[in-house]
Amino acid sequence: MIRLYLVRHGQTVDNHSERLSGWSDTKLSDLGKKQVKNVGEAFKKIDLDYIYTSDLRRAKDTALAIYEGRDIPFIELKSLREIHFGDLEGHTLDELRENYPQIYAGLEKDNEKTKFPNGESLEDMHNRVSKVVDEILEEHNGKNILLVAHSGVIRSIIAHLITGDIRHHWNFKIDNCSISIIECENGFNVLDGLNDKSHLKDLNKKYI
Repeated sequence: MIRLYLVRHGQTVDNHSERLSGWSDTKLSDLGKKQVKNVGEAFKKIDLDYIYTSDLRRAKDTALAIYEGRDIPFIELKSLREIHFGDLEGHTLDELRENYPQIYAGLEKDNEKTKFPNGESLEDMHNRVSKVVDEILEEHNGKNILLVAHSGVIRSIIAHLITGDIRHHWNFKIDNCSISIIECENGFNVLDGLNDKSHLKDLNKKYI
């Protein structure tokens, strides 16, 4: 059986200001750094065989906190990046609604296929992520795997492995530094944990 741990990166400055941040290499906020420290502690007693991470620094910094003290493969993949918002990187949803009404209308009509200018559609990202996670699972049967990435990426992984359908992408809430777990055996996948934030309770009281 494969035990797949899915961790979203810590809060970033763009998350805090509610700006679209896909391929932009935004840094962790002060709260994000505290969240990363806590999730690192939460994994201290969990055995891992492989760590995969998006190559963007918000994910890498989060993954490195869990990797500390381990002698296991640490693999960075561009294919685990968030959806590419293209020309709209760094914009807020209000700015998108006001300045790009056609794109906003397209997202409301068909959020799966509408492509961001010079970027990706949700379907593009979902297919990219589904392909790489299938390859990872095929390569590491019987292992404990940590995958550190982004909210959209993790939602796509869960939608792909649990429902087999992109239409369920938005049915899963994935907060910063949350932990979700999928058990995989012979093509049968079970969601064993979703959006666990118990390790962040002290931060929630103080900062959120």
